[in-house]
Amino acid sequence: MSENANIVAGNQARTESGYVIGIDVGGTFTDAVCSDGQTSWRAKSPTNPARFSEGVIGACALLAQAAGLTPAGLMERVTRFGLGTTAVTNVLATRRGRTVGLLTTKGFENHLHAMRNHRDVRDGWIEKFWMPIEPEAVRGINERVDRNGDIIRPLVAAEVIEAARDMIERNGVNAIAVSFLWSFRNPAHEQQVVALLKENFPDVPVYSGVDLHPIMREYERTTLAVLNAFAADALDGVEELEDYLRGLGLKCPMLLLHSGGGAISAQEARQTPLALASSGPAAGSVAAGEVAMTAGLPDAICCDMGGTSIDVAVVTDGIPERRHTADLGGIVIGQSAIDVESVGAGGGSIAWIDDRGLLRVGPQSARATPGPVCYGRGGTEPTVTDAMVLLGYIDPASFNRGGMQLDVEAARAACARLGERLGMDAMGIAYGIREIALAEMSKAMRARISSGGLDTRRYGVIAFGGSGSLFATAMAKELDLPWVLTPALASVLSAYGAATADIRRERSRAVDQFLPLVNGHAGESLRELIERAEDDLAAQDVEPANRSVHCEAEVRFHRQNASLTLTIEDEMLDSTLLLETFRDSYTRQFGASSITAKTPIELSTLRVTGIGKTIRAVLPQSQAEGASQPLVPISQRDVYLTARAPTPVPVFAAADFRIGHSLHGPALVDVGDTTLWAPEGSVVELIAGGTLKTTIG
Repeated sequence: MSENANIVAGNQARTESGYVIGIDVGGTFTDAVCSDGQTSWRAKSPTNPARFSEGVIGACALLAQAAGLTPAGLMERVTRFGLGTTAVTNVLATRRGRTVGLLTTKGFENHLHAMRNHRDVRDGWIEKFWMPIEPEAVRGINERVDRNGDIIRPLVAAEVIEAARDMIERNGVNAIAVSFLWSFRNPAHEQQVVALLKENFPDVPVYSGVDLHPIMREYERTTLAVLNAFAADALDGVEELEDYLRGLGLKCPMLLLHSGGGAISAQEARQTPLALASSGPAAGSVAAGEVAMTAGLPDAICCDMGGTSIDVAVVTDGIPERRHTADLGGIVIGQSAIDVESVGAGGGSIAWIDDRGLLRVGPQSARATPGPVCYGRGGTEPTVTDAMVLLGYIDPASFNRGGMQLDVEAARAACARLGERLGMDAMGIAYGIREIALAEMSKAMRARISSGGLDTRRYGVIAFGGSGSLFATAMAKELDLPWVLTPALASVLSAYGAATADIRRERSRAVDQFLPLVNGHAGESLRELIERAEDDLAAQDVEPANRSVHCEAEVRFHRQNASLTLTIEDEMLDSTLLLETFRDSYTRQFGASSITAKTPIELSTLRVTGIGKTIRAVLPQSQAEGASQPLVPISQRDVYLTARAPTPVPVFAAADFRIGHSLHGPALVDVGDTTLWAPEGSVVELIAGGTLKTTIG
């Protein structure tokens, strides 16, 4: 499998002029990709959740070693450095952020903690989701703007200052969120409050809901402001890392991946840190879309399985599906993001026995520390990785390209200890762990297929992450999906996404006008949004030739909650065309009988995304030379396809594949830092871009 990559800036190819580095910080490993335009290198370094920069620095050192350079020698030649970080995710997971206070419209102090009656069900118990703000730290301000944007109760500056001082002194607040009712209609009061707070309390970061999300739905605006305030310190570790890399010679600005699949500067991320949450899976989805288009199979379900979770997204026509609200730990926020759903079933997911005496897997993870038992770092509870090693799917001698020797006997002992409680031996437990993990993953994919109404005849699977290719073929077979793609950079595809993501900046505005439009206000709003998006790109030093904008409209039946996202062509707002497109799309998705002739149709929101092309790595464009020699296995492993007895399975090297080779399962394909499992009846072949395609029989 070829791993070559080219580096391009806009449409101009650049070779041997520098290095592109992409980093994805995962829960277990930090993945890295580096390319010089002729050759690409990859690396994996253990992640330290308490100090993620250690994994990044370790991965960069491994890349430098592979490229025959010192870390300083590599950094001074880097022309692009992209980072997908878990800094914000870790703050939310550990619930260790700033102490947040909220200023909201008087009379609505409790709407945040009511959470719209959204509750969590855990083992039969109904619980409230965690909210990063105490009810006592909420203050109501006696102001009011009506639904038309008219001020009916003016803001009193003294009241704002006194409320802020009281929450700082009494509640220990050191970050403030501001979110007023109907502020998206008229943001004057929120803007005045932000200015007052910055003037009187300059050391306290302030986040405004209308500035972050100027759209209807006060709950989503408020939660977004509160969570950004809570995560205000998350970027400290990123800036420390950037300072360290600059000390080694890094000259280019660090680009941070955000949940929308694009990149922003560290300075911009400081203004909206929550945008960095779940950036790794988003970057992987964007990269998977590129793989799909290169393979000529543009519709796919992305299956990213690492050490902590499996992340599922859908790519249609090479573009990942998006959503305009996100769910972070049960808290719904008004943030646009690639639609990724995560299930706690990864390689490090821990097996355990519940109170009913049933074997369970996850969502708890051993992560990198202590890691699975077979890592030999102090782990004692068996994980999915331990089970896969014991069952023969993973070669303990060649794990992570031979850089880590796995302890099979330690994994066996851990599975045996757990099995004693159920009267099962080690192999029975290991087989059960794999089957349960597989069922959880298939459940997540099945839910995504059914909720999206996906035609399984059109969609296949793109498997990536360290463990994706071990499970994706089995899931595809169970769900009647026709094929699975394993990219050349499968185990580090999210890091590749970090090395390729465009700069993206989104601007939106509420409109709420009936179609067809009777005045030019919406058209003026669209032009203003385009100008602001262009200004955002200019602020990131993107040349005009490398800028583009993508315009969208949210259209719905009047008073309907859900809306359809429609593309606005040629940056021109044609309301007649929008009406026709909406009716066609609505009929296609929900059926002709769902259309109501007399219900008005309204344009609710306009959205413009500015896209800036930067220097990036791309997938290999040429295919490997045709097959001149037959494909020969490099070894054979005993694999427990059932819990009773092993089956001898041939093992092939991915590097030996050429165009024209075909491999019939059952077989294992060693990719170096991941393994592809080809079940019985499947056929594996090499296609464009160095991708392995497994056709499911």
